[in-house]
Amino acid sequence: MTRRPSRAPLAPVASLAMALGLAGLVAGCDRRQTPGPPAVHSGADAQPGVAALALAAPGAPGVDGPAATRFEGPPAPPATPVKGHPRLWVREADLPKLRARATPANPLFKELAAVTAEAVAAMDKGKIPSEGDCAESRVYCEAHAELFAFMSLISSEEAARNDYAARARKILLYIVDRVNKGDPQDPFNNKFSTGDRARWAGESFGLTVDWIYGYLTANDKAAIRPVFLRWAEAQLKSSTTSHDHPEPLGKLNDPVMLKEPRKRRYAVNNYFTSHMRNLALLSLAFDAADDPPEPKPSGTYPRLRDYFANVAGAWLYMTDSVLRNDARGGSPPEGFQYGPATLAYVSETLLAIQTAGEADPAKWGPQVHLDGNPFWHEFIPAHLHSLSPAAPAGRIGPTHEAAWTGDGQRYEYTDHIDPFAALGLHAQNSGNAERLNALRWMAIHAGPGGAAALARRARSQLGQVHKRHSIMYFLLIDPAVTPTDPRPATPLTHYGPGLGQVFARTSWGPEATWLQFQLGWEHIDHQHGDGLSFGFYRGGEWLTKERIGYGAFFGNSEQHNTLAVENDRNRRHDDPNRGELWRRGSQWPLVHTNDPRVLAKSFAQDYVYVLGDATPLYNSEYENIGDVKHVSRSLVWLKPDHLVLYDRAATGKEGRFKRFFLQTPTLAQVAGKLATVTTQKGQKLFVTALQPESAVFAAEPYKPTGTWDTKPAEFEPMLATLRTEPQAPMPKEARFLHVLQGAAGNAAADAATLVRTKQGTPFAGAAVKGTLVLFPVDLGAVSQVQFTAPPGVTRYLVTGLAPGASYDVLRKPAAGGEEITVRAGSATKADEGGVLSF
Repeated sequence: MTRRPSRAPLAPVASLAMALGLAGLVAGCDRRQTPGPPAVHSGADAQPGVAALALAAPGAPGVDGPAATRFEGPPAPPATPVKGHPRLWVREADLPKLRARATPANPLFKELAAVTAEAVAAMDKGKIPSEGDCAESRVYCEAHAELFAFMSLISSEEAARNDYAARARKILLYIVDRVNKGDPQDPFNNKFSTGDRARWAGESFGLTVDWIYGYLTANDKAAIRPVFLRWAEAQLKSSTTSHDHPEPLGKLNDPVMLKEPRKRRYAVNNYFTSHMRNLALLSLAFDAADDPPEPKPSGTYPRLRDYFANVAGAWLYMTDSVLRNDARGGSPPEGFQYGPATLAYVSETLLAIQTAGEADPAKWGPQVHLDGNPFWHEFIPAHLHSLSPAAPAGRIGPTHEAAWTGDGQRYEYTDHIDPFAALGLHAQNSGNAERLNALRWMAIHAGPGGAAALARRARSQLGQVHKRHSIMYFLLIDPAVTPTDPRPATPLTHYGPGLGQVFARTSWGPEATWLQFQLGWEHIDHQHGDGLSFGFYRGGEWLTKERIGYGAFFGNSEQHNTLAVENDRNRRHDDPNRGELWRRGSQWPLVHTNDPRVLAKSFAQDYVYVLGDATPLYNSEYENIGDVKHVSRSLVWLKPDHLVLYDRAATGKEGRFKRFFLQTPTLAQVAGKLATVTTQKGQKLFVTALQPESAVFAAEPYKPTGTWDTKPAEFEPMLATLRTEPQAPMPKEARFLHVLQGAAGNAAADAATLVRTKQGTPFAGAAVKGTLVLFPVDLGAVSQVQFTAPPGVTRYLVTGLAPGASYDVLRKPAAGGEEITVRAGSATKADEGGVLSF
């Protein structure tokens, strides 16, 4: 299900104001700061936008949005088109090994065999194939054909292989016959090839033909091929959601397809990528001898195999560019409900290209070479960092919680075997033992229920409409190999420059404290107005994070840990969804004009710092609104238990609200400037609001209105909201300063003190537990910083300075503390994020 966005051209994005850097040391020795590996962090630093030129597909224009440092991937190995079968996902050379693993001693084969036995029984009872939707127990007929076709490859006995192939052929030809009859009311004819069913199980057709190719007669192929041609043509002009096919039509390896950011970014939408996968499999399934040119083609191409040029030169050209630029970092832009499927469709496409011998960059372009795109090197650390340190009880056993973004109907980490297996098989074929090991370990241990629930996941018993998962588990996991945990070799921080994501934790143990932050573009379906939002996890549970739900209501910024700022009344204020975004001061998913920016970040031994400018997310040329002049956030995590947040908000007109939102698991008890939240496990979250000094500081339970769109995701733990805003009348500018502290249930809140500069560039900040953190009141050049530190402060972090610049720190006694002046000099150097620590 997708939201259909409004269509509007988008203006170019402004260039990055500041280059990013990183600074940091390996983690220290606190019990929640187990040292990580020597590398400081995973993920690349962001650079000025021109760096995108080096990463875009050949000839591509400069790509808007944060890019990353140049990546040098391994060269593509030689590729020769495979003429025999199987050649899609599985190769003929793989069969002896797979047949040797197809024994009852293999627990993954045991589950696969059980699934197959159920399908055989259903077919023998006449339930498969069937009229109507052609499904049995919610599993589609084509998925059964894929299952039988796979068993015809790996079964050890020839008689069994022949029987399975006959079953697959019967189902396949039954569906083909229904399509060829052309009944417009038949589910297989009513936009079938571009709808949800084809998204969920559309790989079955190309794979089944390839896997039983030797069993198909000339007449069979003559009946199947026109259907495949019709479905292939439908992909080129699909309109299931916005921009779900490459435009302009017919262009190949042409930068014009990358010109408009929103159209380009839909190349990582789940519909777009599923069309690409299905088209790739359809186009690669037939041999040349069985695919002669049509004398009078009704579609774009005369042969089925000719559509592969469109797969490589249009679909994959766009998707590859977005992943290596706009979405660089390893996380899917659509979030955790739809993103795993999107990455599966892309990686399954790349796997098919590899096994078919078409991964030849000289012939098709660099996009066919998976290892040439940095996104896939960053996927594993990004995914590991997206999972909670602890695994609380889930429906089928201990299950990690996810650092969720985007739409969600159920807050529950799902099985990711599709991308894990496709990437793992690709790694196995290319000799990447490290990646293969990590993905095997993740498939066993990271999935819902952990290793104890592996058999249930491998039996496809989690509500799938397909049986692909049983196949994927068998293909990926070799029972003779015990994979090792990749986390000890993974840095404790990860940065994804494309979506502005920061992940950091104190260790890879279940007791770790964990921080997640995001500031990315919001241009495609299922993304939310969550720029500047963050999550903070401690003691095996979330202390705070965004509230998850599905649809436009939960897309508004009020449901996230960010700011809401009132803007001009939008052009489409009469639309229920768009008008609600305006009334609540939200960011503008789908139609914000320009991109936000992570301006600076630092990863150090005992702190993490990030500075982000979200102003563009609040304005929209399409909606004719632009009164939000500035919104930015500076965040410092003082490991392990304190966060200091400094937020800036400005509008062109007075009287417009500016609100800080924090979602909490229970209703906070507010006393003056201190709010106390007691979690389900009895931990404390203390929130001290230091600015505005005279503020409305209120806690409210979340109450759905009774309509489906206001109901949070199932299992969503954030049940209340903490809100801070200036008292009326609302000024043009507001500053928010909050200190968050996670603590044990019997602990008291640490005192937090507001500190402001007296002379020089205005700064403000907070002193807490012996550390003073200062932020610039306005972003820009800094002359000098002069302040009086309160008693008890022994550590100083001054943010917002020039990255890598040198400063002198002058200190002298003063009434009420110590007077400190920071000015340009040579004694102490700011880190690459512009933080001076002394």
